[in-house]
Amino acid sequence: MTQVIGLIGRIASGKTVVADFLVKEKGAVYYRFSDVLKDVLVRLHMPNTRENLQNLGLALRGAFGDGVLAHALKEDLKRRDSKLIVVDGIRYQDEFDMVKALGGKIVYVTAPQKARYERAKRRATRGEAHLSFEEFVKSENKETERLIDVLGKEADVKIENTGTIDELKKQAERLILDSAEGP
Repeated sequence: MTQVIGLIGRIASGKTVVADFLVKEKGAVYYRFSDVLKDVLVRLHMPNTRENLQNLGLALRGAFGDGVLAHALKEDLKRRDSKLIVVDGIRYQDEFDMVKALGGKIVYVTAPQKARYERAKRRATRGEAHLSFEEFVKSENKETERLIDVLGKEADVKIENTGTIDELKKQAERLILDSAEGP
């Protein structure tokens, strides 16, 4: 039986570190809700920036309905034969519900805002290398980010990422995999 783990958390909270750990150490197959958006941006010859991802996601949801990304990813997941699948980047109720409908566990990864800002600048992906703190905060208040904390409260597992990367990985293994096995 396939175990699905859905990750939710704010920008640079540590979701990708948790996902990478599950892929490298536990053999998980990795998906992101933003993969569909990235595919479209590549086809449109547009840069993969956070703003473009956010705008495209809103446009697709507006044109095709709230469940458009959840539906696309669910179809991808149905074609995979893996014991462990990790789905990163849950931002909306329909995405949360899709992972739960597959029997998945939702994991909420949190970290202090200032620490997340510094991480985002260091990793320098999605146009974040030169963001001011004010721009980072503004990005976090966009429509695509507003439900993360609300949905996070409904997660099966919460990981507070306030230590080292190794500590985060240990939490991931203990909390995620232990809860995946159930009672």
